[in-house]
Amino acid sequence: MKSQQPEQFGIIDSHVHAFPDQLAPKAMAHLTAEALWFEIRPYYDGTIAGLLQSMDAAGIDKAIVCSIATRPEQVEKITDWSATVARTHGERIFPFVSIHPDYPQVEAELERAAGLGLRGVKFHPYYMNCPADDRRTLRIARAAEALGLALEIHAGYDLAFERNDLASPAAIRRLHEAAPKLALVAAHLGGWERWQEVVDQLVGLPIYFETSYSLSRIEPHLLDALLERHDTCRLLFGSDGPWNDQSAALAEVRALNLPKDVESAVLWKNASRLLAIG
Repeated sequence: MKSQQPEQFGIIDSHVHAFPDQLAPKAMAHLTAEALWFEIRPYYDGTIAGLLQSMDAAGIDKAIVCSIATRPEQVEKITDWSATVARTHGERIFPFVSIHPDYPQVEAELERAAGLGLRGVKFHPYYMNCPADDRRTLRIARAAEALGLALEIHAGYDLAFERNDLASPAAIRRLHEAAPKLALVAAHLGGWERWQEVVDQLVGLPIYFETSYSLSRIEPHLLDALLERHDTCRLLFGSDGPWNDQSAALAEVRALNLPKDVESAVLWKNASRLLAIG
């Protein structure tokens, strides 16, 4: 009788950014100028080619690219570009589209995205100036829920904006309650620099948390509470590249010394289930 080989897993980064080649230089110049105020520099050039090089250097197999529509007229262009990327790099790159809250044809555009084989939507309350629990956000969430699309949302404060409640854990809880069957991913461990509220309001709910820009910043006792009380099947590895070094972000997860089955779930299994790829 042959001995059973141990199951092998790769690594999925659930939160990265990239732009069309012709737009990447301008977009990165603008965003880098903002980031440098906070001593943050990009680790790749914002293109898909640059992302793939970064992934290869870090040993990352697949990634979810999160686009952000800052104006309604960008929505359809992002869907078109996402479909092109998925056709070209579909074994490794999973682009999430973006629906601006003032875009009028929400349901039709998400139906188009789903028909093109795309798996999810990214929403950023700060860049879109729209609360996580606004009626326009809820419309997008319910449409995604009906189509079986995931929704990844920026959660908590954002360095580049004044601190307010646009993406508060309470607002994200209300979003979840409005679309309870939605595969909802709350970035930055559920709420960047609002982790006590995450523990109080979101831990234990069927919401995914991803790790970007959080593991080195969250207070240890709050991280312990989150890891003890939240379903480990709903934890995802994320880097927020190019604004973070993918290798360093991966090292932060491994430094947690999680049980091997939990680590493989965070790095691979949970995201593969979210994307329906394994």
